[in-house]
Amino acid sequence: MKHTLILAITATAIITFNLTSCSKKDKENPVITLLEPSMNDTFSMATEDSVHLEFNATDNDGLHDVTTNITNASGTNVFTNTDDVDDSTYHFHQHFHPTNITAPTVFTLKVDAEDHSGNTANKTVTFVVKP
Repeated sequence: MKHTLILAITATAIITFNLTSCSKKDKENPVITLLEPSMNDTFSMATEDSVHLEFNATDNDGLHDVTTNITNASGTNVFTNTDDVDDSTYHFHQHFHPTNITAPTVFTLKVDAEDHSGNTANKTVTFVVKP
């Protein structure tokens, strides 16, 4: 009886180890490619009414969500967009319309991406908007 119990425990441990070691956990972070704006770009509201925002996010295992935030120099969030993504690629294209610009103002665009395995990536770029 003792040998049967030890044999059963050993067999269970081997099966559990094999099942665990065969499962693949994705460890690759998503990839974010910022297209616009570029670092330190300057936009004039006298000639343009918006800032073009464009980027791509990809992941080998599939993206879960992508969040886009713009903050001003004081850290106040002035734009947010979160998309639930269930695909390996994501393309973002929108226009940011800053308001009440009376002096050159620095903004920070931050993009966060997360895949289905919980891996994350982020990219940040700053740009200036003039009146």
